[in-house]
Amino acid sequence: MQARVTAVLVARRGGEALHQTLEALAEQSRRPDRFVVVDAAGDAATTAALMDLAPTHAVTAPRSTTFGDGVARAVAALPDPEETSSPYGGVEEWLWLLRNDTTPDARALERLLGAVEIAPSVAIAGAKQMDAAHPTVIAEYGETLTRTGASIAIAERELDQAQHDRLQDVLAMGEAGLLVRRSVWEALGGMDPALPTVDAALDLCVRARLAGHRVVGVPLARVFVHGSAAEFQRPGVPARTVARWRRAAQLHRRLAYAPAPLVPLHWLGLVPLAVLRSLGHLLGKRPTRVLGEFGAAFAVAFSGTAVPAARRRIARSRTVGWAAIDALRMPPDEVRRRRAITRDAALGAGEAHARPRPDFFPGGGLVVAGFALAGGLLMSSLLTAPALAGGALGPLAPDAPTLWAGTLATAGAPSDPFAFVLAALGSLTFWQPSLALVALWVAAPALAALGAWWAAANLVERRGPAAAVASVYALAPAVVVSLVDGRLPALVALLALPWLVVAAARAPRSWSATAVAGLLAAVTIASAPSLGLALVVVWVAWMAGNPRRIVRLLTLVVPTAALFAPLAIAHVLRGTPLGLLADPGLPAQPAEVAPTGLLLGWPDLSIVLGPIAELLPDDAPPLVVAVVLAALAAPLAVLALLALAQRSGHRAIIPLVAAAAGLVLAVLVSGVAVVTAEGAAVRLDAAPALGLYWLGLALAAGVALDGLRRAGAVPALVLVLASALAASPALAMLVLGTSVVGPGVDRTLPAIVAADAVADESIATLVLTPVDGGLAARLERGAGDPLIGYRTFSATAGPEGAAAERSQRLAELAANLAVRSGRELAPLLEAEDVRFVLLAERSRTTGADAPRDSSASLAPASISAALDADVLLVAVGDTDAGRLWRVVADDEAPAAIAARPATATPILAGQLGILALTLLLAVPTGPRPRRVRAEDGTIDDPATTFAPEDDDD
Repeated sequence: MQARVTAVLVARRGGEALHQTLEALAEQSRRPDRFVVVDAAGDAATTAALMDLAPTHAVTAPRSTTFGDGVARAVAALPDPEETSSPYGGVEEWLWLLRNDTTPDARALERLLGAVEIAPSVAIAGAKQMDAAHPTVIAEYGETLTRTGASIAIAERELDQAQHDRLQDVLAMGEAGLLVRRSVWEALGGMDPALPTVDAALDLCVRARLAGHRVVGVPLARVFVHGSAAEFQRPGVPARTVARWRRAAQLHRRLAYAPAPLVPLHWLGLVPLAVLRSLGHLLGKRPTRVLGEFGAAFAVAFSGTAVPAARRRIARSRTVGWAAIDALRMPPDEVRRRRAITRDAALGAGEAHARPRPDFFPGGGLVVAGFALAGGLLMSSLLTAPALAGGALGPLAPDAPTLWAGTLATAGAPSDPFAFVLAALGSLTFWQPSLALVALWVAAPALAALGAWWAAANLVERRGPAAAVASVYALAPAVVVSLVDGRLPALVALLALPWLVVAAARAPRSWSATAVAGLLAAVTIASAPSLGLALVVVWVAWMAGNPRRIVRLLTLVVPTAALFAPLAIAHVLRGTPLGLLADPGLPAQPAEVAPTGLLLGWPDLSIVLGPIAELLPDDAPPLVVAVVLAALAAPLAVLALLALAQRSGHRAIIPLVAAAAGLVLAVLVSGVAVVTAEGAAVRLDAAPALGLYWLGLALAAGVALDGLRRAGAVPALVLVLASALAASPALAMLVLGTSVVGPGVDRTLPAIVAADAVADESIATLVLTPVDGGLAARLERGAGDPLIGYRTFSATAGPEGAAAERSQRLAELAANLAVRSGRELAPLLEAEDVRFVLLAERSRTTGADAPRDSSASLAPASISAALDADVLLVAVGDTDAGRLWRVVADDEAPAAIAARPATATPILAGQLGILALTLLLAVPTGPRPRRVRAEDGTIDDPATTFAPEDDDD
């Protein structure tokens, strides 16, 4: 039977690829009998090039025409097939399908026809697709399905060594250079219009198999492709879009191929399956595919008549059962083997690009172990304490339920983002949450050293400089002052900051590191909101330096935005946006920061100036004290500047920029107050900003020491000793017990109040605290207000509104109790359901809701006498929290507790959901590339600044 071939060329664009394709068609050893061009490019140059080949038919199509639609238009333009009754046979028509980016070999058509002429059962024959840019590499040869219906190439991205030349019978072949019997094409109804981008040829071949025909590959027939089927549809299409197209095609085929009774079940499972697969994408560090997963599911679920039409098309032509193609599917073992090869290849690529890094042991391990031992010795008086007191410290929460309840919004204020940090921290010792703060204080020096070592490991190649950086940061003035003064939020931020640097260094190349950096940024900014100003500047600069990773780096702010959104909205609606900068935790007035202290990195210079002055002669001028402290800080400054003169000085640029940002931020926030407590404005804490300043200097100094090689041993020793000497006066306060921090109880109110609160959580205790210039008063409900329940939103309220009225009532009640006025106080006590009055000892800790009577300075003895003389109060006695009185009242009905807003639980669920998804993305799920060990004296190439390996992309 005579074969007549019609070549169909669908051109969506011109260029060199089309030019090569047209030349190849003109040079075929077996010329097509007819040549049909489908011009979908829409430009005159492409049309002229197509017409130069003198096609027998020309069809104009819109630019949006897909390959399958273009072929259908071409076939519709052809005359009807010839019919003959001759016993000697007639004409057998074939369609040779080509794209504008498909360049066939000179003998491609000849060999395709040779394969089908000797096998009448063959209805579709495909050529071996070679990469046009690398002519010896197989782009694709053969397609099949996995057991779950996913499409997969039998051979792709392999060097052609004739290893697949024996493969002929396949389930499907790619569309580029496909030879299809015209009668079969028309019987099958052409390509499925619901598969416009990928898998259209695969579906056509599957339906041909079900119609009883064979599909073969012809390895000697080669076509050179300049792009994939997806790139033909959209040049430069990103991988996430291709993944969405492939998933949509798989879901469409699943509904089209499934038995009729199972179609509704598959349809109902589209969205739940998308949720499960999205979690898998997060675990597999492919978050960019999550939206595409849902997009594919919804597109197929609401595709209208696409699925019914596809099922009718299959039913019209199918003559054999689905078992006919089972043997041509790829076995699960082979699928697993290919995935393992892919993972190994990615791991090998990561190892090839891994930068040498110093070993953690023995240097880093010894430094961390040394500071762990030092922390135990320095905090020996706190080891047996159930909780900490002093500064911004207090009982965290009585139990785990109360701990996590503190993350819910109240009727008066949204929760602070820092509440999530405290809840996570307290959950480590869920049986006694306040114990976690004790453990944090003891382990803080070791944790600071550990984080600084890993941050330095991204910049240096030798163990000595990394150990020096770890020691210097663990002895940083901001860290030491936070430990001595009980600055809990600042300490948490300072401990998280080095780890944020570690994760941010790898964020541009790793989704896992991006998620970790996002979580650490949320922890850091939640603990020190003012530090977010500097981190935003670094973040913007980081995106500018990595423009190809902007979308990924934008996701860094998602956890932080989720935590701050309710508080930010509340502040904006109230008109106090600057309240977002308020330091979380109990407000404790930090010491005034002197300009000299800022430059030397000390948030509280008085802690170190006093002991140094005592060591100097009595007649020494005061300036000498500052000179001594400056001399101790000089090695760090000199080494940090020396780093710029090193051959690898470019690695010190980012640390020095971070140090400058920290210093500028410390200058800006020192003296700024957005919180009012006990009638006084509480300034922002400059310790976190100075911690960033010190960390940047330490990392730059590490770069300098690394560049000095063996000659840096002495400067490193001098640097560590100078840092230790400068910090020793403050650390001595912890040993001598003269620091603000000390052992405390795990409750804020006496045990008798806590016992009564078990039966009635609504009871209130009026806490009176003598302060300079007056008397502070606050109400605590139930067993007391734990640290987790503090709200900065209340402390940043203006002098107007309901909060001011409530403060006025408390001030009036406190003044009339402290000074005998003869006024009837029973209604005031009953209005708030006050059952106890506690006269607390004078403390540096301030409360959130603490109005005071500033008309006179009241002595504790006079206040106690006035309370003893009040007929409404009965003295209980002295307790561990102060002197206590019980209120004698006729009406013991519990007061109504304001209900939580209805949106509190949904908001918390949303916040926890975002954090959980980010944590899921952060969990490492694959083997890490092994790093090359850096040996002293053997590596001459400078390390790349913050350019780690690509481990999970």
